[in-house]
Amino acid sequence: MTLLRSCSSKTQKRNEPKVLHICSDFPNHNIYTQLVTHLEDINVFQIVYAAVRTKAEAAWKATAPTNIEFHLRYILRPHHRLFFRTKIRKVVQDLCSQVDLFNVGLIHAHFLYSDGAVALQLKKKYGIPYIVAVRNTDINYFKRYRPDLSWLADEVLMEAGLVIFLSPVYRLNLLARLRTRLFMLLDKKSIVVPNGINSEWLISTQPRYDLSGDVLRLIYVGNFSKNKNIPVILKAVSILAAKQTVQLTLVGGGGNGHREVQQLLSSGKYDFATYLGRVESRQRLRAIYRENDLFVMPSFEETFGVVYIEALSQGLPIVYSRGQGVDGYFVPGTICEVVDPRNPSDIARKIEILANRRQDIAQECMIQARRFEWCKIAKTYRGIYTSAMMADL
Repeated sequence: MTLLRSCSSKTQKRNEPKVLHICSDFPNHNIYTQLVTHLEDINVFQIVYAAVRTKAEAAWKATAPTNIEFHLRYILRPHHRLFFRTKIRKVVQDLCSQVDLFNVGLIHAHFLYSDGAVALQLKKKYGIPYIVAVRNTDINYFKRYRPDLSWLADEVLMEAGLVIFLSPVYRLNLLARLRTRLFMLLDKKSIVVPNGINSEWLISTQPRYDLSGDVLRLIYVGNFSKNKNIPVILKAVSILAAKQTVQLTLVGGGGNGHREVQQLLSSGKYDFATYLGRVESRQRLRAIYRENDLFVMPSFEETFGVVYIEALSQGLPIVYSRGQGVDGYFVPGTICEVVDPRNPSDIARKIEILANRRQDIAQECMIQARRFEWCKIAKTYRGIYTSAMMADL
């Protein structure tokens, strides 16, 4: 490993190597905070760098005392969305001015394009190895709308010490798009590591509500973006409601489809639906889950979807889209059913099939959720970090 780093003296004493997280979306999703917090609990030394677009994002602060070094930098402007290479040069320059790279032993880039391109430049300039994650926006946005950057994505993948996917289907999806040489390389150095849930989700404080009633109780939790496909959920439940008594609880809101959902709920066509709004209390949210029978979220695109695991942890079987989210982690026909997100009849049929066995699989749902506890995921990452740093010595 090349030991020279910018802003550092050659005679400086090296301390315990640190992992530098480059995560452009860090302040916007709690999963990143959970990851670095649980890594700190098992003595992984870390630095977090995020180039952000708003002052509010840059104002993010840790809610508990920590030894993690955070750099959330408000340096991106609207034009950087168009001029990708200019953005990367800006971020690399700023990162080098803010972060002491001398003791950085490994970079974890959390997105293939925006973060991976920065990690690639740092490797070229300072010899720091990196691993990179591939997410929904990498495959469904950049690959689709920025073909001019395909060469860059290929180089990021080739130079990475390891490539991480959050679900088996996303790994297969990307591999299927690669040319033979890169496919063979990535097939050998890629791994699937899921997101996690906190241990509090795995503590059952009360028995499951009665599942033997005549009312089928469905729940959705998340934002109301068009990607989440709530209008089709309403159509699917309408099909079921013509045959049996059904209740649909919607928790969350916001996003570019919120107004449409509100209009649909106000139309009088969906009397079976109840909108609860946002629920900030995890204890309250767990109780709401446990008042229902099945979780339904047939998103069009989903990198992982931690809400699926939260639902499982409370004993709810799940319905999700084929080729998205947690597809590949579970066997359809057990604690889950896989659907075509554009087909409300298929969604209704799969809900009905899953509902018929919900009493028999509630306990198995809770058992399967334990695979995704954050403390286990953090130990997996610690092993990955250690191996990646050792491989570069």
